[in-house]
Amino acid sequence: MENPFREEQLILNDKFKLITMDNEYRMSQWVKGFGVEDINGNEILAFNGSLNLNEFEEGENVLRVRFCVYPNREPEYMVDINPFNGTFVYEFEEFPLGDLKKMFK
Repeated sequence: MENPFREEQLILNDKFKLITMDNEYRMSQWVKGFGVEDINGNEILAFNGSLNLNEFEEGENVLRVRFCVYPNREPEYMVDINPFNGTFVYEFEEFPLGDLKKMFK
């Protein structure tokens, strides 16, 4: 059965999909978790339900996301995700995408 809260949006010239899913974190507290897949459905950035996607915009080869971590919701973070090379930039330093979940928990 398909999850009715899951949404897919094509990004970066239709080469990737931004996956979002609303999850009830606590009673009446909803979190919009996110992840990135390539167009064939291969995971690029693992879905994380404790990171709340507040806003995103596309740049040249990057997806800029603004998010917060539940349950605290503060501070708010901004990273530039480059799914083409599997990295993200936070505070002018580049990291592998696999480290995103470790850095923001």
